[in-house]
Amino acid sequence: MYWYNPTTRTSERVEAPLNDEQAIQMLAGDPASATFVSQYAKLRHSGMQIETALIMVGHEVRLRRHDRMPVRLAERERPSGRMRPSAAGYALLMALRLREEGKGKNFLGSLHPNF
Repeated sequence: MYWYNPTTRTSERVEAPLNDEQAIQMLAGDPASATFVSQYAKLRHSGMQIETALIMVGHEVRLRRHDRMPVRLAERERPSGRMRPSAAGYALLMALRLREEGKGKNFLGSLHPNF
């Protein structure tokens, strides 16, 4: 897939993740990762496919970064101009960390049926 990676701030061609855990790993590692994962979780919850949700998260971050935000997104934007992470984003990142450490084997699945 070709996407804008918000953690490295570059456009790149990579293999599409096979599951949500791999997708979350691709979004982890940046101070704003909780925001990225929150957006991703919201899109997945709405029924969007994994690859499409990642591409959309990257696209929105890139638009915000270059101040080329469509009007429909600007209406929902907070006054500070920054995206805000949800508790779900933090929980998913924590679940990923626990799983990597071997302490939270099924936590991602318990948070959302799509995960």
